[in-house]
Amino acid sequence: MRRVTAERSTQTTRARTLRGMRPRREIERFELLVDELSAVMTRTPADAVDGEIETWLGKICLALGLDRSGVYERDSPLDPVRTTHTWKRPNIPPFPRGFDPQKYLKTTTDWVMAGNRIVFSSPSEIPAKFADGRRFVERYGPKASAIIPMWAGNRVIGAASFGKFRAAREWPTKLLEQLTLAVRLFGSAIERKQAEAERRATLAQLRVASRRNVMSELVASLSHEINQPLGAILSNLGGLARLLSRNNPEPAAALAAVDNAIEDTKRAAEIVRRIRSMFMAHPEHKTAVGIGALADEVVNLIASDVALRRVQVLLEVSPAIKRVVGDRIQLQQCLLNLLMNGLDAITESKTEQRQLTIKIAQEKPGWAGISVRDTGGGIHASVANRLFEPFVTTKNNGMGLGLLVTRSIVENHGGKIWATANTDQGTTFTFTLPLVQRKRADLLKRAR
Repeated sequence: MRRVTAERSTQTTRARTLRGMRPRREIERFELLVDELSAVMTRTPADAVDGEIETWLGKICLALGLDRSGVYERDSPLDPVRTTHTWKRPNIPPFPRGFDPQKYLKTTTDWVMAGNRIVFSSPSEIPAKFADGRRFVERYGPKASAIIPMWAGNRVIGAASFGKFRAAREWPTKLLEQLTLAVRLFGSAIERKQAEAERRATLAQLRVASRRNVMSELVASLSHEINQPLGAILSNLGGLARLLSRNNPEPAAALAAVDNAIEDTKRAAEIVRRIRSMFMAHPEHKTAVGIGALADEVVNLIASDVALRRVQVLLEVSPAIKRVVGDRIQLQQCLLNLLMNGLDAITESKTEQRQLTIKIAQEKPGWAGISVRDTGGGIHASVANRLFEPFVTTKNNGMGLGLLVTRSIVENHGGKIWATANTDQGTTFTFTLPLVQRKRADLLKRAR
């Protein structure tokens, strides 16, 4: 009898030892899991935080033999708490549809959001003051749960709950410490996600404000551009009306007034078309472009403006330069921007020498250099190094976008653009474009 009693005592002691080892092993394994969670959350980008949290809710539940978990967030202390992440095992009831923690569990939620934990190993352990929590557990389960506030820095931004449905379970102190650490890691990641969302929202607001300012400038610039040809049209039509009131004693003058009005109307229409083309997405179509002929077309396009401002335009094209590779419309826009800048510089400086010179020559093997030289007042030192940045301008009514667009076009063609102060007066803008090589020309012809 003594031998049997001794054997039973040994078995009981061994069982107790094994039962004591299980929680320790569980805690040790969970500590390693939390270490891994810390490393993952540290390197997870803000836009991937939500996916990682749901994944790790599952990992935590599986590691601790739990059945369901959830994360709840609020954006500020005045905002409502909402369910954002959940995980459950198969055949375990989900959270109630449209689960609102403050609706179902107001007292309990307020307690947790004040920074307190609620932990029970069986429903009977739920304190009486949390009557809403008891009712919820009686209706929806679970049999054991830990509800932990989610801290981010020194404020509570939400909570996390972990529940077991099939049986009760104990919550050792060290295990709760590690679980609390895991929830804090969630909180730090969510805070980072919220900060990134706020940053993007702020940038979006700034972009909207910037677009409004740009559109305001654009409307002002467009009005300025169109008012010039419209004023010329009005002047020509006024002169024509006077001639007609006198029975048109000067037919040649009347005809010239009509022709001028037609040309200025075309110019106004071209300004509108240019503005529209800036905002319309059109496929880029690079071909072999006769750069000398293109420059001549652009000069003709601004002929009325040139005459109105009493500026002489000279075009010098090297016989060695025939064709470049580029999008015809974009290259017209590029050269037009530089010519209009030159005209404005000459007009504003009120110089006696009023001349624009376009020179096209070889810049280096395989590349053409196109320069626009004006006799204006030169570039102010305050913007000399920022000419091609957005919204940098010295014009009273300028938007500061023309040179930015020009640079973009040139660089899209593989070239470069720069500005140089002239030794006498004014500024020269030069940009490069790739010349059509013989093999390339054949390819471009076949492409067309």
